[in-house]
Amino acid sequence: MDLYQYTQFTSQDAWLLLRGIGWTVLVFAVSMATGIALGAACALARHARVPVLAQLVTGYVELFRNSPVLVQLFLVYYGLPMLAGVRLEPLTAALLTLSVNTGAFMTVIIHAALDAVPAGQWEAAMASGLRYRQVMRYVVLPQAVRTTIPPTISLAVGQLQVTSLVSLINVVDLAKVGTILNMRTLRPFAVWPVVGLGYFALSKPLSLLAQWAEDRLRPRNAWMRGDRN
Repeated sequence: MDLYQYTQFTSQDAWLLLRGIGWTVLVFAVSMATGIALGAACALARHARVPVLAQLVTGYVELFRNSPVLVQLFLVYYGLPMLAGVRLEPLTAALLTLSVNTGAFMTVIIHAALDAVPAGQWEAAMASGLRYRQVMRYVVLPQAVRTTIPPTISLAVGQLQVTSLVSLINVVDLAKVGTILNMRTLRPFAVWPVVGLGYFALSKPLSLLAQWAEDRLRPRNAWMRGDRN
């Protein structure tokens, strides 16, 4: 009887799930915001072809885009204490890893958006007497930002799913809560569908936002191709 009661769901489990969702949102929001800022700085350095720095940015991007996030997470959480004697809290290690990983992908997105601006606009702006920073600020960046919005939102959807990996270093996010409840209740077909629905509820608005942004920001030149719909 005691075992039966122990494996039953309680009202506290709902609060635990809400807490897990809160930590998932926190990890996602902070790492995404930090990653966007880092990616913007790296993309600008790469685009400006700053000596040495541009090569370092390229190496950083290739390393973090082409290696598993789980390996990166373990290296930060378990490797740093061994190599540098720096012991990070689980949440700090999670935020650092996901921020740097997101930054690598954002560097590619933003750099591609900068390159997409027609060279003629650069030439015209420079010919009018504007300096590089002025051209970047007033001519290039406003166009590039619009271009980056859809792929950035799409990246955010993927990165939200990636946050579930932080449960492996004991961050009590939604996935970790699922593990705790599953171990206590021994009801995987009750626990994991609820956890999956939680991630779905967080991801679906981002997916819809990505679709809306893509439709909204698509260049309105269909009339040039004879498309009247």
